[in-house]
Amino acid sequence: MSVIDLGGGVSWVHESFPETNGHIHVSVYLVEAPEGAILMDSGSFHHRQRLADRIHDATAGRGIGAIILSHSDYPHSGNIPAFRRDWGDFEIIASCGDPDLQGLPYARRTKIGDVIEVLGRRFVVLDPPLADRNHTTWVYDEASRTLFVADGFGALHAPGACDVDWGRLPEEGRAEGVHEFHAQTLPWLRYADPNRVMGALHAMLDRHPPAWIAPIHGPPIAEADVPRYMADLEAALTRIAASYA
Repeated sequence: MSVIDLGGGVSWVHESFPETNGHIHVSVYLVEAPEGAILMDSGSFHHRQRLADRIHDATAGRGIGAIILSHSDYPHSGNIPAFRRDWGDFEIIASCGDPDLQGLPYARRTKIGDVIEVLGRRFVVLDPPLADRNHTTWVYDEASRTLFVADGFGALHAPGACDVDWGRLPEEGRAEGVHEFHAQTLPWLRYADPNRVMGALHAMLDRHPPAWIAPIHGPPIAEADVPRYMADLEAALTRIAASYA
């Protein structure tokens, strides 16, 4: 299974690859809107054909009408040229106010705090407390209450556990997977105050309560599992900061 329905018109489409101490997801998410299908990020070019085949099947051959980018490095934007050849000049929503800087002069610009409409569906553009690049945004889908995030909220997982959401990962090693992901992916966390990072995240979740948190580099986190994930994340950030104190 590689296309999983999260409800509310949102589907998780994913691949994984080996990373130190586990596997890591490179996911995209399909969102059904009144005027077509929206893709959250474009995925890695290493998985291009498999992703394209799954998107083709999931949309009954229609393909996509828009992509919303979290940011523009290759695991997130690398398939845009190929997908445009497959499905035409669909709309691209950039993750910043100056798409030229991302090599996307034809993309629609966004600003933190914008409420945007894409193919008839509304999203809130948010400032990410956990990111690995400048010009990164998270978006909150008001209809499904899904918070799409990159690169934070990830987790490594064991081989064979690629198709389950975070709460159904084996409990043994689950917290370690959260730590390993953030330690490997976000090196700036060694200099950050864990309390301030967690405070910003809690404030965001209070303003935009998610039915799902949908990471690009981890399994989706259901609403019931968010408190457990946040506890594991806080422990991970504290451990990362302490290891460099």
